[in-house]
Amino acid sequence: MEENKSNNIKKFLNFEFSSEEEKETFKNSDAYSEYKEVIELFDNVSAIDYNEARILEKLDSARLKPSNNKKQVIPLYKKWKPLSIAATILVLISVVLFNINNNLEYHTLAGESTQISLPDASKVWLNAKSEIAYKKSWKKSRAIDLKGEAYFEVAKGKTFTVKTSQGTVTVLGTKFNVKQRDTYFEVYCYEGTVSVMYKGKETILKANNSFNSKTLDKSMQKNAITNKKPHWIEKMSVFENTPIDDVIIDIGIQYDIKFIMNNNLNKNLKYTGSYHYDDSLETVLDVFCQSLNLEYIKKGKSIYLNIK
Repeated sequence: MEENKSNNIKKFLNFEFSSEEEKETFKNSDAYSEYKEVIELFDNVSAIDYNEARILEKLDSARLKPSNNKKQVIPLYKKWKPLSIAATILVLISVVLFNINNNLEYHTLAGESTQISLPDASKVWLNAKSEIAYKKSWKKSRAIDLKGEAYFEVAKGKTFTVKTSQGTVTVLGTKFNVKQRDTYFEVYCYEGTVSVMYKGKETILKANNSFNSKTLDKSMQKNAITNKKPHWIEKMSVFENTPIDDVIIDIGIQYDIKFIMNNNLNKNLKYTGSYHYDDSLETVLDVFCQSLNLEYIKKGKSIYLNIK
């Protein structure tokens, strides 16, 4: 998540962009905005040719050279100004790169999930094809960047924030699930209270309430009593009258495949059913297609869906 950011900043500071267009693209990036104040110190500044061995050699030569009657006094600050600038730049670059790499990151591949313990004893379960990142200085700010889906059990303490590209979730101590896939954003509160900020509007969720960006509203889950955690933590996906688009996205994430639907297929189809992540892909597809009267053709990592 941070590696490309670090590389682009290094290229900018070293004047290594191949074109003005590439430089302008970087200036419009999040990385530039985040470290703008430091980066702009070096914009349009020529690099200093700093060679420690050569500088020491010149100093020794000057020290051993016989003096003449006309002594030229050079102020010390002028002698060391280039070295001072070089040292300052090196220190500032180090600070920038330290801040960039001062994150802890976790990610999962298709079909994988993992559990992570945070410094404050909070816990995170990361679903397939998801990633989180947070600052090592965790005590100063309990904030996590999330891409994908994760379930959180937050220890009581300062404000705990989960940031996604679609919205932000803020809590104190609670249990909740956040799903962000492309433009889809969903939050489910299992315990406590959750504040969801989506497109400038705040929605407060109590236990067993959920927020869905498609409906832009909160709703109560019917079987909340039996569900104390998301099904995916138990390696299952459960659907109840779920749009077919959401179902095939879920299957695709777990089995690392892509679905292609025939244009004649009814996109308003909804599916009720479930599957276990240990089931074979063929078993999952057979049950899914039989329920909706569909057929499929598998070609490599692509699944073509058609009406029977």
